[in-house]
Parts: sequence; C-alpha cells; structure tokens
Amino acid sequence: MTSRTEGDDVRPHGVAIPTRTYRVVTRTGLAVNGVLHVLLGVIALSIPLTVLVTPDAERVGALRAVAANPGGAVLFWVIAIGYVILGVWMLTTVILERHGGLSVRDRAVKIGRGVAYVLLGLSSGSIAAAGRSNPQEDTSTLTGSIMQLPVGPVVLAIFALLILAVATYFAIKGWRRDFLHDIRLPAKSSGRRPTLIAGRVAYFGKAIALGILGVLTLVAAFLPAGPAGLGGQLAALALSPAGPLLLALVGLGLIAHGFYTAARARLATL
Repeated sequence: MTSRTEGDDVRPHGVAIPTRTYRVVTRTGLAVNGVLHVLLGVIALSIPLTVLVTPDAERVGALRAVAANPGGAVLFWVIAIGYVILGVWMLTTVILERHGGLSVRDRAVKIGRGVAYVLLGLSSGSIAAAGRSNPQEDTSTLTGSIMQLPVGPVVLAIFALLILAVATYFAIKGWRRDFLHDIRLPAKSSGRRPTLIAGRVAYFGKAIALGILGVLTLVAAFLPAGPAGLGGQLAALALSPAGPLLLALVGLGLIAHGFYTAARARLATL
C-alpha cells in the first residue's frame, strides 16, 4: 500500500502533489489570468484612439499600431509571457494526470485551453516584435499571410465559429449560474448576492466580447484580406461609426471578467 507524507494529497483529477503547492499555483494562475484579461481589455479600449492618430492605420493594422507605442509593446510582451506560461502549465498538468483521473471530455478541454493560451501568447509576442519594425516598409502579418492563402478564409471561418462556440458557453454558464460551482460563496448572506451579480456580469461580459470578436472574424473571412490581416480589419472597424462602441464593449467585457477571475483566485474551490 502506497503511503503519502503529511501535506500530500491526491487532487480531484488524480495528481499526487503537495496540497499547499497545488493551491498556491492554481490561485496564482487564476490571478495572473485575471490580470491578463484586464490588459487585453485595455488594449481593446485603446485601439480607436491609436488608430485615429496612426497614418494609414488600415494598412499598418490596429494591433501593430498599438504595439508601436512603448506602453503598448510592454502590454503585448507581458501578455505573451503570461499566456505561454499558463498554457505550458495547463498542458503539464494534463500530462501529470494519473490514468483515469480525468474524463476524455475534461482532458480535451484542458488540452484545448492550454494550446489556445500558448498560441495567444505566441501571437502576442509576434505582435510586440512586429511593432518595433518600420510599418511603412513591412505591413505583412501572420494572419494576413494566412488569409491570402487559398484555404485561408476556411481556416479563419472555422476559427471564428470556435470563438462563437466559446462565447455561447460563457453566456450559458452565466445564465445558469454554473460558475457558482467553481467558487466558495461568502458565509454571510449579504455577500452572496453581490457575488452572484459580479459573476453574471463577468461571464456575460466575456460572452459579449468573444461574440463580437467571433462575428468580426467570421466577416473578415469573407472580405478581401490585406497584408495587415485581422489587424487591418480591426482598424477599419475602429474608424467606422459603431466601431468605438463595439470595441468598448469588448474591452469592458474582458476587464470585467479579468477582475472576477482575479477575485476567484481567493474564492475558488480547490
């Protein structure tokens, strides 16, 4: 019979690691993820003004225009490093899971999230690096190159549908209040209603943000693609009459979810 020293525990998913270490790392990951959501929201809010003062913004691309500023480059680098670390950690925990510790569905979800985090981090890093180059000499981006391929629109459309599926998931989770299973409600009844409201605002906010991004990506898949790719489409959106409002909804939705996720670091059930 295998024994465990005091302070060791088998996590619900079957990984035998020190309980305290597991809790500290998990809560830290939630807090970091919350901060990264807030930074993404700040970038979304800054796009309209940045595009407005950037010459030929549609050719340069909105994200690259933000990254061209010193503060914007720092934001993208922080997001890049943070999400790569989170993605690698999530994929590592899947590898460390004992056989049978996770269902096939839960394992697939964790792998998908881990891969998505790593790709988001790498994409943010590429944007930060591209912001240092002369946009007047080279405006090509990774998404722009993909969109100009014969299968580019199909790939982009599939990606857009995945974003919309995730947006639907967040909306349903907020509506059904399923997020309450992930947190410990305050002992006092006076604190439960604010927690419920904050959770719903956070999940609906992220659902709206992802829904807008998903629709924009789906529309972009059927429009002529310039070298700036999605960045060029975002710039065109920012210059349209409704663009600033839509980007504000995206930014505020991400920020709301970021604050909730950071707060969840303390309330999470582990």
